[in-house]
Amino acid sequence: MASGNWEFDDDRGDHVVVPNRPTRVLAYAQAAQTLARLGVPVVGYFGSQHHADASARPALVGLDVPSVGSGDTVDHDLITTLQPDLVVGVTYAGEVYGVSETVAAKLADIAPVLLIRIAGDPALETVIGRFHELAQALTSDAPDDDADLTSAIARLTAAVNEQPAVRVTALSGGTPTDAYVANPAYWPSLRLLADAGLPVTPTTAKGGWEVVQWTDLPTSHPADILLYDQRPNSLGAEQLATIPAWSEHPAVRAGRVLPWNPEPPLTFETAAAFVNALTTALTTDGGKLGRA
Repeated sequence: MASGNWEFDDDRGDHVVVPNRPTRVLAYAQAAQTLARLGVPVVGYFGSQHHADASARPALVGLDVPSVGSGDTVDHDLITTLQPDLVVGVTYAGEVYGVSETVAAKLADIAPVLLIRIAGDPALETVIGRFHELAQALTSDAPDDDADLTSAIARLTAAVNEQPAVRVTALSGGTPTDAYVANPAYWPSLRLLADAGLPVTPTTAKGGWEVVQWTDLPTSHPADILLYDQRPNSLGAEQLATIPAWSEHPAVRAGRVLPWNPEPPLTFETAAAFVNALTTALTTDGGKLGRA
């Protein structure tokens, strides 16, 4: 390594080299929340095609930095003003998720682009660990500990052993006629639950989602607890209330619906909170639908 260079191998296998350690990071919304919680200086964020409408842009709790846009509606002048020296994105299959190839190329002209893979093969602990490696390389400190997640998983496993027949389905509200059921083998947060012994309904999808009619959901993917996508692009409570099959679902009638974020901050603390919330739902009558 040349003197003064900062280097990092990303999840595409690209060797990213920057003349000095980056101090102004532009990141995808999920990565921005993650890195900020780990002490990394984030100057702005971009969203995905789901956030093209400004009203749907994710609120980054605890991070007061500007959005530079989403999808193809990215404000390149604002990016230039922010002067990022590193762009951190996420990837599902090697792409810079959330923007077109044209926008991704323009971002690469402004600053080196580094990608972390967040779904598919990597376990959740591995994904979180990769963000830890990056944060430590950028700041030498990442105030996040895996002990809380380890304890949360142990409590969940104990709760599952008390109620082995409880089934969970994770889904997103796609359209008034169709639900998108999440593939637990694809989403690391769901695979974590399954590995802890919780029966999470499988799907036939190879990717992230299986399209299922709302009327078929209770029989095709039976569940005692529903994990419901809380992102702005998923149907909200008012829209769901107009779908008879939603209101008639046994888990909804029992009030056992928990908010689920497929794109959470990727920290041990956040993962532990997610697991603990589900453990509470297993051991109490809680679990009312809630949205951020």
